[in-house]
Amino acid sequence: MHQVHLFCFLASYAAAFFLELARYWKPLPPLRWLSLIATVAGLIAQTWYLISRSIQSQLPPLVASNHDWLLVAAWLLVAGYLGFVVWNLQKRGAEAMGLFVLPLALLMVGASSLVSNDPDVLLDSQRVLKMLHASSLVIGITGVLAGFLISVMYLLQHRRLKKKQNLRGGFSLPALASLARYNLWSVSVSMPMLTLGLLTGFLLIGGSEKASRPVSWQDPIVIGFTIVWLGMVLSFGGLFKKRSMQGRQIALMNAWAFGFLIITLLGLQILVNLTGLPSQHG
Repeated sequence: MHQVHLFCFLASYAAAFFLELARYWKPLPPLRWLSLIATVAGLIAQTWYLISRSIQSQLPPLVASNHDWLLVAAWLLVAGYLGFVVWNLQKRGAEAMGLFVLPLALLMVGASSLVSNDPDVLLDSQRVLKMLHASSLVIGITGVLAGFLISVMYLLQHRRLKKKQNLRGGFSLPALASLARYNLWSVSVSMPMLTLGLLTGFLLIGGSEKASRPVSWQDPIVIGFTIVWLGMVLSFGGLFKKRSMQGRQIALMNAWAFGFLIITLLGLQILVNLTGLPSQHG
């Protein structure tokens, strides 16, 4: 049943994405609504799946397992996409968001099958702190995902305007000023949340030193996330100092930073699960 339920919303998101691609070649209004319906159906199926997993494990999805946590992040990304489309239904540029969001959602749902889906056995104590740790990280990384997509859209729109190109089929992207504003919002949300997630993680490590199964400072996930977080802080610190930087340079830096974080963390999760490296996160 687990794999069948996972396939249900994976197939719905895939259908929505292919409908978006079809609109790229032939922009018929019904295709847009069919794509949105498929996305909503996938989100409902994913919600039901997460609730079922939570009831089965007797734990919130955020701390039930890495599998569930990754699906929560994908759920937030898709829900944010639907909210953005509905809010900007009459505005130019909103209709192309699915071409960027849905492939990333598909990647995250697919990757969830490669990480651990066993319930976390380390939740006997400090559950509130662990919930804060997990929730701040999932919000921060969702902001990271949004920032990455926004940066890619900014760079594409900048290139189109520079070369005076139009996307085939009448697709349009939001204005550069709007994309720059969205990018700033994503940074403003993701960095504080990632910082809070890192600090609460350190508190959990320190508080587990006398436990029967302490969390190690040598955990590869902890080391990798700390290194990437420091790199992002240095990048964004330099970015805010250089106020004369052009929007394209900012978007390019954000795209690299966001992409590196996701690839590093997701890669470490998969590596831990496949190789059996000692980690409390895998």
